[in-house]
Amino acid sequence: MPTSTPKSSSAVAPRIRLTFGIELEHILAFHFSLLAPLLPANTRIVKDIPCDERKRLRQTTSLYQLTRPLYYGWGVTAPTIYPAPLGHGWHDQCLGEYGYRGYADEILRMEQQIFLNKGKEIVIHDGEGKMQEFGKWYLTTDTSLVGATPETLAATVGEDQAKSRQWDSGPVELVSRVLDVDDVSSFQEIKQMFEILDGGVVGSRRYKAFTDRWCGLHVHIGLPPLQPSMDRRKGSENTAFPLTLLQHLAYITIIYEPILSLLHPPNRRPPHRDAKTDLLGNREGFYAEPDYSTIDWDSVPDSGYASGNDSDTSDGGGGILLKFPADPKYRKDKGKPQQRQTGLEGSSGSEGDDAMETESSENQSERSEMDDPNSEPNMRKRARTLNFPPPSHRSHPMTLDKLVELMCTGNDRRRLINWTYLLRDPDPSSPTKSTDKGFPRAKGPQTLEFRQHEAFFNAAGVRCWVLFCAALVRWAERGALAYAEKFVERKGDGFVSGRDGEAGERGTRGVVSKEEQETEEKEWDEEEEEWFQGYYGRGKLGIQELVEGMELCAKMKEWVKGRVEMWEIEEEQDGDVEMREQ
Repeated sequence: MPTSTPKSSSAVAPRIRLTFGIELEHILAFHFSLLAPLLPANTRIVKDIPCDERKRLRQTTSLYQLTRPLYYGWGVTAPTIYPAPLGHGWHDQCLGEYGYRGYADEILRMEQQIFLNKGKEIVIHDGEGKMQEFGKWYLTTDTSLVGATPETLAATVGEDQAKSRQWDSGPVELVSRVLDVDDVSSFQEIKQMFEILDGGVVGSRRYKAFTDRWCGLHVHIGLPPLQPSMDRRKGSENTAFPLTLLQHLAYITIIYEPILSLLHPPNRRPPHRDAKTDLLGNREGFYAEPDYSTIDWDSVPDSGYASGNDSDTSDGGGGILLKFPADPKYRKDKGKPQQRQTGLEGSSGSEGDDAMETESSENQSERSEMDDPNSEPNMRKRARTLNFPPPSHRSHPMTLDKLVELMCTGNDRRRLINWTYLLRDPDPSSPTKSTDKGFPRAKGPQTLEFRQHEAFFNAAGVRCWVLFCAALVRWAERGALAYAEKFVERKGDGFVSGRDGEAGERGTRGVVSKEEQETEEKEWDEEEEEWFQGYYGRGKLGIQELVEGMELCAKMKEWVKGRVEMWEIEEEQDGDVEMREQ
């Protein structure tokens, strides 16, 4: 068994070409003179709207109505006149009830005209149409956002301008075309687009784009076109990441999830109150899963891992602490699901209940990390064993569908990193395909969406975050190739599962006994764990291990350090606010 493993080296694998796109959620503040030309003649603008009616005019979905309860904007008495379909039925209903409605496409058309006046071509998309446009920048609606409050609007355009009641605002999402990570001109183009939205000199400007605490910057890595590589599902040529690269990326982002969150504002870290509806962690599928030795693989369906009747417990703040083991029908000891032991089983009555509460608290403080099923060491082990199934699981190999379900439990795309788009069909003209579970695959680009960063109009900061996300993918690429060199034979441009390779070698020796198989699996498990710890960092993981493994340059390391230090201060202040609110 090896005692050390070489660290990551860029010599192990050539860098794949990475493309990206950004989505910038923001709010456009504008002067009345920009709105008037977009409305039919004789349209009346309603500025004094009762609070109850503002609640009805809101355009956010029910998911966001607790945190964004009101429509902040003017009402207009004209029916919608633009062809985009999103929300027009709701606007017309409000128009019938109150005689006015909220903004429909007016904010998008206004921002589009701002870009066109500066010689920048940009289009508008709503609904599914936006999934097919990759060659141009475009604008779209975002139902998680609302316009600025009166206080925020005054802080943006100035008290005097706000008091004139000639300024209003509305939400927009700006989406880039496909850009190249390694091309400096990509980021120069982003800077130019941002500068246009600045609005110019204070006092003479007629618009100003800005962001608030709800706005996010989403980075999509892997937009077409990518260089041809192995398809993630069937091994055919396609524009996609290799499956084992994605497995290694999943491992990295799961074990470093708490560390990665340190780069972001406290309100964009689960389970912060602001993040409950927008940002969920990717670890949910890895909490307290059963040990592989307890699973009867012959009874597990091909459609996925044993993930049946799960029940969750919550920390009271929206963060999942424990996910109980899978449906007992898939366990060898059927009907006897694992339980989290307290050491007090069998107690009854009020006295026993009091003792349980007291002793469980004591046990909690005395339990070692390895005894805690959700400790970082155990989380790390599950991140490996669930991503890289053991040899006994060779009849149920990892698939892209299984990996996405692990990383985005419930196919929920609100995760810190959204993996669900990897299951989309990138060919809009092809017949509809199905997932492993029989659901139709959505059309659109197959991307990894990094969602945790806050929105801002800082082009240099956007570049750093894009390069950081790309560095995570390339670390996974190097790891996948180094893993293949260590454990299996590399074939062409693709990657072969190490455990599948081991199973194949074993198959040439004929039938092995149960004891021999258990011994081999134990040795494999220990050797693989040693390799993963050597390659991705040992012991308590931190920022230093992260940036060294990613092979970041000196400037990027300084950027990471600055982000962490900046948000440390805000975290203390935000914690004080939450305590006062409670």
